[in-house]
Amino acid sequence: MDEEGRRHAFGGLELGSDSDGFTADLRVWTVRDYEAQWREGIARLAAGERSSALVTSYAGPGDVIHSMRPMWRVGNTVYLQDRVVTNRDIGPTNVAEQFYEIVGERSTHSDDGTPVSEWAVAFGEVLAFLASE
Repeated sequence: MDEEGRRHAFGGLELGSDSDGFTADLRVWTVRDYEAQWREGIARLAAGERSSALVTSYAGPGDVIHSMRPMWRVGNTVYLQDRVVTNRDIGPTNVAEQFYEIVGERSTHSDDGTPVSEWAVAFGEVLAFLASE
């Protein structure tokens, strides 16, 4: 619980030789819900989708802030970025699908030309998560 009484969990992604921490909102999804979505998101890439997402914080429907790591597979490399989602249109059903739909095309620079921070990870390392239980 945080100071405001909201349930959350701290997590981390191992991204090749780097790691990135995040705080997952647990008001709507459980830790198991997040893990299931991550498996589904990675499985989409394994099935041939060019993009997918790992939802790292889902706060429920409405005018709230969520976060995700959009992923794009290019050959044997998966590129991940960090993205805040403030979309009011993410409703309570088919949540993961709604995140997948807003990933879009990979861009390495923002609208003002600033490079976007991203990680490049071997696809095999990403697939290793599916083998872990």
